[in-house]
Amino acid sequence: MTDLARRYPIGTYLALVYAMTVLVFALPLLSTGGIGVLPIELPGVAPFVLLAALALAGLAFVVTAWAGGASAARELRGRVFRFRVAPVWYVAALTLLPVSALAAAVIGQGVAPLANLAAQPALLVTLAVSSVVAFVLVNWWEEAGWTGFVLDRLQRRMHPVSASVVTTWLQAALHLPLVFIAGGVTDGRVRPEDYPFYLLALFVLPIPVRIVITWLYNASGRSVPIVGIFHAGLGIATGSAYLPAIAPDFAVVWAYAAFAVLAAAVLVLSRGRLAVDAMPPSTATDVPVGAAS
Repeated sequence: MTDLARRYPIGTYLALVYAMTVLVFALPLLSTGGIGVLPIELPGVAPFVLLAALALAGLAFVVTAWAGGASAARELRGRVFRFRVAPVWYVAALTLLPVSALAAAVIGQGVAPLANLAAQPALLVTLAVSSVVAFVLVNWWEEAGWTGFVLDRLQRRMHPVSASVVTTWLQAALHLPLVFIAGGVTDGRVRPEDYPFYLLALFVLPIPVRIVITWLYNASGRSVPIVGIFHAGLGIATGSAYLPAIAPDFAVVWAYAAFAVLAAAVLVLSRGRLAVDAMPPSTATDVPVGAAS
């Protein structure tokens, strides 16, 4: 496994991650909350999502150690726990997506969403707490794998925008089982006629978000916590407790149009490089490696 990881670190990681996905989500997928093969009722899918997120981070460290040794694992740990960054990156991570979604609602409905938000001060507290919980339990560990390991290596071998797109697709493939599990990607169960939309939502709509994540990661000095916080903000910006509460008749899917505008602005300001030129040399990838086929 060490020789394989040194030659194909991303391929080795993906093989282990997708095998882990089969093991973790097999029970909820086969239960009554999934396709109903097994007469088992589970309390929900959240514990399995948490387990998968932790496995993503754990496998990133394992494969990094195989591919580059203890020094590479220490470097990855430094990026995963890199909290000491300029405050501006925390502000950006916390606000970019929720503010973009709010701007889309204001464009569609005028000042009513702003008035509704001002009238519900407790909503901001609830959203902030939810964001912190999502970051600590899931998003931080997810991004340790997808950004700290996969994207970090991919963008050293291809253009950062291409690396962002590929990372989006690889992450989307991991989430496919959740489409068929009640509560996996939305409240309740996805209707069969809605499967094409959710495939679009997994493989296409998040691409602008991932482009911004790549820029944040590179520009903040490769801080995984910053992109984990930003990822948690996506759940807030598109969740049922935010826009539906302040703009009831606004289609949340339009928030993704605002995210696309945000990504376009980032591409223009970074001249399409997404701050990749600011990345320092990485001992984690200074060994013979190959991308996943």
